[in-house]
Amino acid sequence: MRSLKSCLPKLSLPLSVIQASAPAVEWLGNVGNMRIVTQFGWAVLAGTIFGFPAFAAGEHVPEAKPLATAQQEPFLEGIDTPPAKPKVPDNPGNTPGVVPEPLAACVIPGALLLVAEPLRGGEYQDCGITDPVRLAGVVRGANVTKFPAPVTISCDFARVLTGWLRQDVLPAVEHEFESAVAIVASGPGYQCRRRNNQPDGKLSEHALGMAIDITQFQLVDGSDISVEKDWGVETEKGKLLQAIHAKACKRFTTVLGPDADPNHRSHFHLDTGCHGQDCTYIICQ
Repeated sequence: MRSLKSCLPKLSLPLSVIQASAPAVEWLGNVGNMRIVTQFGWAVLAGTIFGFPAFAAGEHVPEAKPLATAQQEPFLEGIDTPPAKPKVPDNPGNTPGVVPEPLAACVIPGALLLVAEPLRGGEYQDCGITDPVRLAGVVRGANVTKFPAPVTISCDFARVLTGWLRQDVLPAVEHEFESAVAIVASGPGYQCRRRNNQPDGKLSEHALGMAIDITQFQLVDGSDISVEKDWGVETEKGKLLQAIHAKACKRFTTVLGPDADPNHRSHFHLDTGCHGQDCTYIICQ
């Protein structure tokens, strides 16, 4: 750092001017290698050098305020490091102390739903849904298909799920069995947990409201189509499950059935999680 003397032009000042300036110039001590002068001292020097008014000799000069309190350590440039800026969280909806605004509306044709309050936290910090809805079922024509209990999922995921049910599943069942689907048996949707309920590893898409597990379809005529019992069997029910599984792979980014692993032997796992750098990679098993 350049010294104070090197920053001022070399001028020959009259002795009377220096004497008039002296009472107003008060050094406050050293901070590192830099000496600090009060703002009044700077005013005198500026008036002397650049022609601004200066205090006359003997004129009262206000006392300088201290740069730091007794409890406050001065900041030493080049030695101390200023505190780093706080990192912006990846998920603003889960920011501690910040309550996300509830979703104003979630309009999905054919969906029976209610907008819910934002969900956050749980056993794992990153769990939560900023735009949750409670999807009770879907309507197609005169038929109403419901879940055993409303599932809590994100609005975006509800849109994908509703499209798959109304356009792929329900028409196929009605065409093949001449009976409408009354109940889609499933899990709750949102669950704050890790994948496959393991104690460590990546967070499940269920924890973000972007997944659901479906076990069977119960028809109006009293029959049912079960993933656990009918998958892989050369029957009309088995073929239907294969067909709607393939359709799901065109809508969801992850579709896991009994062929994926033992954890999914009894249900279809459907989610819209991001896979790959551009989130276009599809897992269909």
